[in-house]
Amino acid sequence: MKAKGWAEKPLDSPLTIDAAIHDAVMALPPDERRDRARVNEAVRDGLQLGPLRPAGSADLYGVPKAEE
Repeated sequence: MKAKGWAEKPLDSPLTIDAAIHDAVMALPPDERRDRARVNEAVRDGLQLGPLRPAGSADLYGVPKAEE
């Protein structure tokens, strides 16, 4: 699915992104997230290293964890 498809994905859609891939990409500075080669490298490296943060913790940019 293309980026626009993800942005317009219905809320009840079962499609998801693996947390390890999401964390690897989100660990990049925002301007580097547009560089496909850099994103691919970060995902490859991130999957080898494992999770960057415990599930449910705040991210690198200060976005608080979700509260239920």
